[in-house]
Amino acid sequence: MKRYFNLDGFDQLRRQFVAVTLIIAFGLLPAASIAQTDSPISFLADTINLDQSTGILTATGNVEVFFGDAFLKAKSIRYDSLKGAITAEGPIILTDASGSVILADFAELSSDLTQGLIQGAKVLLENQLQLASTEFQRTEGRFDTMTNVVASSCEVCAARPIPVWQVRAQQVIRDNENKQIHFRNATFEVLGLPIFFLPYMRIPDPSVTRASGFLRPSILSSEYFGDAIKLPYFLVISDYADATFTPTLTFSGAKVVDAQYRQRFKNGGFNTFAALAVADESGDFGRGFFAIDGSFDIFDDMTLAFSATAPSDDGFLRQYNYDDTDRLVSEVSVSRYRDHSYFALATAIMTSLRDDEDDNTIPFVFPEVSYRSYRNDTIYDGKFGYDLGILGLSRNVGQDVLRVSGGMDWHVPLELPLGLRASGFASLDADFYKVWDSVDFDNDLLISIHPSIGADIRWPLSKTTDSARHVLEPIVQLLYTADPSINDTVPNEDSLQIEFDETNLFDLNRFPGLDASETGFRTNIGANYTIFDDDGWSVGVAGGLVFRSEPSPQFDADSLLGGSRSGILGAVSFDFAPNYKVIGRFLFDDDFDFKRSDTQFEFTFDKWDLDGSLVYLAPDSLALASEERSEGTIAAAYRIADNWELDVEWQRDLLEKEDVFGGMGVTYGNECIEIGLSLSRRFTSSNNVSPSTDIDLTIQLAGFGGTSQNKWPTARCVY
Repeated sequence: MKRYFNLDGFDQLRRQFVAVTLIIAFGLLPAASIAQTDSPISFLADTINLDQSTGILTATGNVEVFFGDAFLKAKSIRYDSLKGAITAEGPIILTDASGSVILADFAELSSDLTQGLIQGAKVLLENQLQLASTEFQRTEGRFDTMTNVVASSCEVCAARPIPVWQVRAQQVIRDNENKQIHFRNATFEVLGLPIFFLPYMRIPDPSVTRASGFLRPSILSSEYFGDAIKLPYFLVISDYADATFTPTLTFSGAKVVDAQYRQRFKNGGFNTFAALAVADESGDFGRGFFAIDGSFDIFDDMTLAFSATAPSDDGFLRQYNYDDTDRLVSEVSVSRYRDHSYFALATAIMTSLRDDEDDNTIPFVFPEVSYRSYRNDTIYDGKFGYDLGILGLSRNVGQDVLRVSGGMDWHVPLELPLGLRASGFASLDADFYKVWDSVDFDNDLLISIHPSIGADIRWPLSKTTDSARHVLEPIVQLLYTADPSINDTVPNEDSLQIEFDETNLFDLNRFPGLDASETGFRTNIGANYTIFDDDGWSVGVAGGLVFRSEPSPQFDADSLLGGSRSGILGAVSFDFAPNYKVIGRFLFDDDFDFKRSDTQFEFTFDKWDLDGSLVYLAPDSLALASEERSEGTIAAAYRIADNWELDVEWQRDLLEKEDVFGGMGVTYGNECIEIGLSLSRRFTSSNNVSPSTDIDLTIQLAGFGGTSQNKWPTARCVY
């Protein structure tokens, strides 16, 4: 009959048996930390004997020892208190709280665990990296030395006796203090075939999340620089700082080196990234870029944020696959959020990478000040808010502008019978301008004031049936914004382009900035209807339009908001969780011809995912679009088999019937390796970037140099 012992109440036995139970920590937990803990020690065994005369304690027959979250199982354990020796016979299983496991046939250790020998040891680290050795020895209570080692993350079974990859080493030393694993005379094998030999190799313990060393390489092929290999090296500087150096070596002679530095502080941190072409595709030196971003919490609950990117030329970022953007924004801001207010001070400068845009005509923004605050109206249970703002724009070529803005608004809810919900509001916006170096404006003070008043009413209705819930909400909004005769014509810097969809149907001003305000009397009408089925799916429909008392001179007659009535907005959504999701947004004219449509879809199944969009834009003066445009994008991932996945991405101009971008990739993965091969081509061109095709090959070994999130099943192993 198996006996259970809790050693907390047996002091003498506890003192003699503590060293035995500390074997749990061998190779897994520091012995000193265990010796100082108050965790209870208990064990199970068929037979337990204590010989007081010889000082020998033995536990035999299915011995199980528990120490906190650690666990030891052995056939027998023998402790000689006079000699200070611990002997355990296997099969032995040692498990720590992190899940690391040691399997062994025999173990002989000193009582303080600083010296010891384990025969036939197999070590499993972080449930990934396996190390099998003929002999396992601990020295100095810190170093675990394994002889004749085979290391791999691949599972070996009857159906797959040869792992995809493994490392054979004459000796492996695991440094438990520094969390490093050292390989000596190591041969890397793939499918049993030796690929290369290294006299010395070091990797971090899989439990380490940050350690200096080489990261996974990638192999590239580009029409700009030919075939290349990237080999990143990660350097841990401190607990709060690190750097990554990545040389890109090409077979055509081009050489690019990039570096990233990250630093964290108690109140924030920053990142820097830079690249330098030692020799570009033409053999020239000096092309590259520098980028920095970060944020810090500073005095009085304020946040300082900054970002900047400085390229050497317009084409480097895209040619070497660092960034596809065509405009770079560098800015510095200070902001503060409080319960009832917001403040921000910022400056910004933009750099254009477009062929048809001159940086001298792009303004430098300084200063940009924004302040918003609101207070509760205790009389009418409403809210009173006010805004202050300053904007300065300076150009090398073109006009310079200074704008000072102020505004206040008041919102109050109105209670009506029959479940009707209403609100009333009033606002006043005032902007003052000073313009220099302009051919359109004199150097005089310009004023723009717009008072507004309005109200809206909505009637949310709900009905529940045996299988679904129906929600209907019609909304009517009445608005009037005056344009007093004292107003001057002012420069329009931030409201040249306007959007009109269901998200801003009920906005007071649909212009995106402050330089233009929507004026006149208008009525915004809309409604939304949604069905929520008990089976988990939902369907929603929304629509609306704008009526005006008279056509507004702010909008062309053929624009989306021109005339006495706007185009008709529509939106439809289908959500059949978790497999289907479709959202369509549409804008029609009076004849129900499409002026704009945007359809986005997501389909998810066991073996494949599909998402994409279809966009159509008719010529529209509001959106600064003089030509008709239509584009489609699609991205799909298909699990061909359990260990194979195919990815496709495509972007096409549907009117011109020309491809914009295309790419496809295939990935193989199992429990120990992930290999990805991708091919992509950009079909568009500019003065500094030509159409190009890129090939990328990446290889990741699971558990080799850190832990990884493995989504792949074990390959071909059948039990």
